[in-house]
Amino acid sequence: MSFSIYDLDEEIRDLLQLDNFLGGLTVNEFVEELSKDHFLKGAEVNKLEYLDPKPYIRTFESALRELKQLSNEAQNQKAHMERQVEDYEIRHSRNVLELSDQIETITQQFSKLDVRISDVTNQIDPLNTALNKISNSRDVSIETIFLIRAYHGFFTKEKYEPLETLRTSKRYEDKSKCAKTVNNLLTLARKIESPDIAKTAHCIKIIEQFSGLMETELLNEFEIALENDEFETMKEISNILIDYNGGENVIQTFVSKNEFFEEEELQDLGKSLLDDESAWPVLSDVNSSEHIKDEEIYNLLNQLKVTIKGQARIVSQVFQNPTPVLRIFIQRVYAQLIQNKVSNLLTYSLSFGALAHVRVLHMLFQMVNEFTKDLKDFFITNEFDNDNELSGILDQCFYDLFIEFTSENYYFIREKKNLEETIYNIVSKFNSYNEKSLTNKSLSEAISNLNNMDYNITPTEKDSFVDKFGFKFIEKKRYDQFKEFMKTRLDVRRSSTSLDGEDLKERQEYTGLNLRLVETIIKTVVESIARVLEIEPNRSPEYALEILEILLFDFGKMYIEGGLEVIYDNAKLESNYSKINSVQEVNFNYLNSFHLLGQILFIISSCIKKIIIPCAVNNPTIRNRMINLTNGYIKRCELSINIILSETIDLSYNKLNYYLSKQKKKDFVGDNITEDDTEACELVSEFMYDVFESLSRNLDNDNLLNVLNKIGDKFLNALLEHFKKFPVNSTGGIILTRDVIRYQSVIDKWEIPELSENFQILKEIGNLFTVHPNLINSLVTEGQLATLKPLTIRQYISKRTDFNPSYIERFFSFK
Repeated sequence: MSFSIYDLDEEIRDLLQLDNFLGGLTVNEFVEELSKDHFLKGAEVNKLEYLDPKPYIRTFESALRELKQLSNEAQNQKAHMERQVEDYEIRHSRNVLELSDQIETITQQFSKLDVRISDVTNQIDPLNTALNKISNSRDVSIETIFLIRAYHGFFTKEKYEPLETLRTSKRYEDKSKCAKTVNNLLTLARKIESPDIAKTAHCIKIIEQFSGLMETELLNEFEIALENDEFETMKEISNILIDYNGGENVIQTFVSKNEFFEEEELQDLGKSLLDDESAWPVLSDVNSSEHIKDEEIYNLLNQLKVTIKGQARIVSQVFQNPTPVLRIFIQRVYAQLIQNKVSNLLTYSLSFGALAHVRVLHMLFQMVNEFTKDLKDFFITNEFDNDNELSGILDQCFYDLFIEFTSENYYFIREKKNLEETIYNIVSKFNSYNEKSLTNKSLSEAISNLNNMDYNITPTEKDSFVDKFGFKFIEKKRYDQFKEFMKTRLDVRRSSTSLDGEDLKERQEYTGLNLRLVETIIKTVVESIARVLEIEPNRSPEYALEILEILLFDFGKMYIEGGLEVIYDNAKLESNYSKINSVQEVNFNYLNSFHLLGQILFIISSCIKKIIIPCAVNNPTIRNRMINLTNGYIKRCELSINIILSETIDLSYNKLNYYLSKQKKKDFVGDNITEDDTEACELVSEFMYDVFESLSRNLDNDNLLNVLNKIGDKFLNALLEHFKKFPVNSTGGIILTRDVIRYQSVIDKWEIPELSENFQILKEIGNLFTVHPNLINSLVTEGQLATLKPLTIRQYISKRTDFNPSYIERFFSFK
C-alpha cells in the first residue's frame, strides 16, 4: 500500500502491470505513456510555456516503487515455475524406469515364445518332408504306371489311346503331358531295346512316328498362331516343344516363317549404286568430296532395324528365353538380307579402281556398323542381352560380313595402292616437266658436299642428314616401286600426249610446286587415316606408319624435295648466267615458290602431328618412329632451303662486286662536285633495292631477316674493302661521303636497326678523307673507328692524296 500524497491514478496503475512488459511494451513507449498528461498544452507564464516539475518527479517516484514490486512478483513466479519443472522431471524419470522394466519383461516373454515356435517348426519340418516324398512318390508312380502302359500299348497294339487322347486334346496341360510322356517313352524304349527281341526296334520306330506326328501338329498350330498373331498360343506351344527337345524346330519355324524374309518384302527399297552409273566417276575421283551412299542398303538397314526390334518384343512374349531365337534371327538377317547386297556392291566396285572400292567399303562399313551398334544398345537397354551373348553374335555377324574384303590385308593393300597411284600420277607429270633439273640432282650433291661449319652441324649430324634422315633403304625401295609404276604408264602417256598437243594448263600446274596438288594428297591421306581408324582400328598404328612413309618418301621426297631441286637448279642457272653475262640483271623469280613452300611444309607437318601421330598414341615404338621420320624429313627440307638461300646470298654478293667494279679510279679525286652519284653507287643502290624488293616478296619472318642480315654484312664488308682501293682528295671525300649516305639510305629502308648501326662506320671512314690531317688522331679514337686495327685505318688514310708517311707516323703513331 502506498502512502504518497501523489498517488498513481488508475490509468497509470493499469499501465504498471507485469503482463504489459511480458507482452512487449518497450521502455520508450512506457515513459511516453507515463508522462503524456503532465504538462499544460498551450499555457504560458510570463510569456513562457508553463512547466511544473513536481508531477513529473512524484509520478516517476511512484512508478519506481511499483516497478520494484513488479520485479519482486516476477522473481517469486520464476522460483515457483522452477519448482514445478523439477517436479515434472522427477515424474518423467519414474515413468521411463517403469516402461523400461515392462519392455524387458516383454522381451523375455518373446524370447521364450520364439524358442517354443522353433521347437514346433523342427518337429513339423520332418513331417512336411515325409509328406512331400510321399506325394512325389505317388506322382512318380502314377507317371511310371502310365509310361509302362503306354509302352505296352505301342509294343502290342502300335498305339495307346490315352496318349492319343492327350495329343489331340485342346488343353495345354494335356499336350504338355503328352510331350513329356513321349520324351520319356523314347528314352525307355531305347534303353530296353534288345537285338534278341526284334519287336523292340519296331516299337521304337512306332513311337518315333508318333513323336514326329505330335511335333508336326504342334508346329502347324504354332505356324497358324504366328500368322494370326496369337501370342499366348505360340507361347504355350513353344514351352511344350522346348521342354520336349530343346525347341530347335519351333525356333526355326518362327524365324523362317517370318513374313519379312519373303522376297517381295525387300523390293522398292531405293536406288542402288549397282544401277547408278553417274555415281562411280565421283567415287573414283580423288578430288571429289561428295558423300554418296547406297539408298537401297540404307533403307534396308532402317527397315531391318525396326523389324528386329519389333520381333524382339514378340520373341520375349512367345519364348521364355528369347536369346537363342534372337541369335538365329540376327544371323539369318545378316546372312540372307545384308551379305549378298554388300558383297555384290563391293565386288562391283573393284572394277572402278582402288579408290572407289575403299570408299564404298568405308560407306558400307559405317552404315552396317551404325546399324549393329543401334541393335546392341537396344538389346542391352531393354534387357534382352543381360549376358552380352547377343552383342557377341552381332559383332561376329558384322565381322563376317566384311571378312572377304578385309582379311589378309586385302583392304589396306588397296588403300595403299590408291594413295600411291594418286601420288605417282602427280609425281610422274612433275618429273616429266622438270626432268632436266631432277636429273642434275644439284641440291643432293650440295647436301653431300656441304661445309659443316657453314650450317653449325657436326660430321656425325651431317651423316645423319645424308644417310639416316635420307632413309636410304626405304627411299630405294619406294623409288624402285615408282619406276615400276612409270614403266607401266610410260607407253600410255607417250601414245596419248605429244609435244605439239601438250596441255598448257597442265604444264603450268606441274612445272613447279602447286598447293592444290598438295591439298589433294593431304586430303587423300586424311581420308585414308579415317578409313583405317574405322575399318582396322586394332592395326591403325602400323598402318598409319606405312601411310606416313608413303607421304614422306613418295610425295615428300619425289615431289616436295623435287621442287626444291628445281628451285636450286634455277638458282644455279641464274648464278652461272650472271657470271657469263654480267650486264644481265639478276632474276630472283626462282624464289617465288618460297611462300608456297612454307605453306606446304606447314600443312604436311600439321597433318602428321594432329592426325597421323595420334594414331600411335598407345604404341610408343611406332610413335617414336613416326616422330623420327618426320623430324628427319623436316630437317632435310630446312637444310635444302638454307642451301638455296646461301646460293641466293652468293649470287647477290657476286653481282654486287661486279657493280662495285664499275667504280672509276678518279671518281674520288675530281675538282668539281657534281649533283649525281657515281655510276657504281647508282648501280649498286638500284641493285640492292631490287634485291630487297625480291626477297621481301618471296621470304618472310626469320628467313627474310637472316638473309637480309647476311647480304647486308657482305655488302658492308665489300664496301669496306672497296674504299681501300681508290685515291681520295678533299673534293672526292665529299663525293665518297655522298655515296656512303646513299648506301646507308638503302640499308635504312630494310628497317633492321642493327644493320643500320653497323653501316654508320662508313660515314666515319668517309670523314677520314675530309677532315684536316691534324684531326685524324682524335677521329680514330672515337666511335666505331676505335674498334678498327691501326693497320686498317692506315690503309684508308694512305689513300688520301695528301698522305705523307713520315708526317703521319710522327704525329699519329700509326704502324
